[in-house]
Amino acid sequence: MNGVVEAGFAAVIQAAMLGVHVREATSTKPLPTNIQLVVVECPEVEHVVGPLHRATVKAFLGTPAFDMSEAQHRDATGALALALLDPAAAKLIFDPAAGTLALAGFHVRSQSEEVVENTWRSTVELVAGIRLG
Repeated sequence: MNGVVEAGFAAVIQAAMLGVHVREATSTKPLPTNIQLVVVECPEVEHVVGPLHRATVKAFLGTPAFDMSEAQHRDATGALALALLDPAAAKLIFDPAAGTLALAGFHVRSQSEEVVENTWRSTVELVAGIRLG
């Protein structure tokens, strides 16, 4: 289920961040280097009751500091925040991408900024309600 949740949120983010590479953390595709990249991770899905589950989702935006400007990173950070601003709009993209899962809403838990190994990194963590189809 975690990989499907990642795919759903990757589709939501990709729709808002055209031109930025977005991938799931569970993907087996080679990881591109020296490009702006969003990795969507779903480290935990917890059953709540009936068909309802609670998922923790993290989106990591990395921008190589030597290859791109800080302004480009800030623009992408804004686009990432906008992608996760409207749960109703996100549901329209998430549901078809996630197959048998449906987005029942979400709430952004935290946002952070840091520099890691010459890369600007922004992280958005959210908690999502997921309903089995």
